Amino acid sequence: MEQQDNLITSEFITCENCNAQVVSTVKFCNSCSFPVAGSEDDKRSFRLSIGSKKRQVKDAEEKIKTCKTIIYILAGLLFISGLVVGFAQDDYASMIVNLCISLLYLILAAWSEKNPFGAILTAFIIYVTLILINFIVEPATLFSGLLFKILFIGAFVKGVRSAKEAKDILVELEKTKSL
Repeated sequence: MEQQDNLITSEFITCENCNAQVVSTVKFCNSCSFPVAGSEDDKRSFRLSIGSKKRQVKDAEEKIKTCKTIIYILAGLLFISGLVVGFAQDDYASMIVNLCISLLYLILAAWSEKNPFGAILTAFIIYVTLILINFIVEPATLFSGLLFKILFIGAFVKGVRSAKEAKDILVELEKTKSL
């Protein structure tokens, strides 16, 4: 019986990356794809790849943070312009619309903590839609603040792209049990 127990335990090794029990004859861990039977170079290459992916996620998170700041700025600008339009020009309907959109942007900024891709994409779509609606109502508004519009759109595009990249890399890291 003791000989049988030794035989069973000797057929398995522990993965250095995820601590899973792996059959000693396989080349890669079934759980995380770590090269359990690989050379030290293979193992180092795996670890370097994981480190690189973690840095890519960190870089993407910085771009997402910048985009989140843009969403907060838009919320603030809409809030202030809503108050100005409402009280200075006695246009309370426009004030309510601006305050509601401001609140929507605040909700999207908060949601970006849980789902950056969905929140940033939604904020971007709303922003572009508002520009188009303003253009239809008053065509001259397209050119007012054009530099800011271009900067905001650029930031949104970077944010959406970064959120998508980060999401994809995090899925890969999850598969390798490296989070």
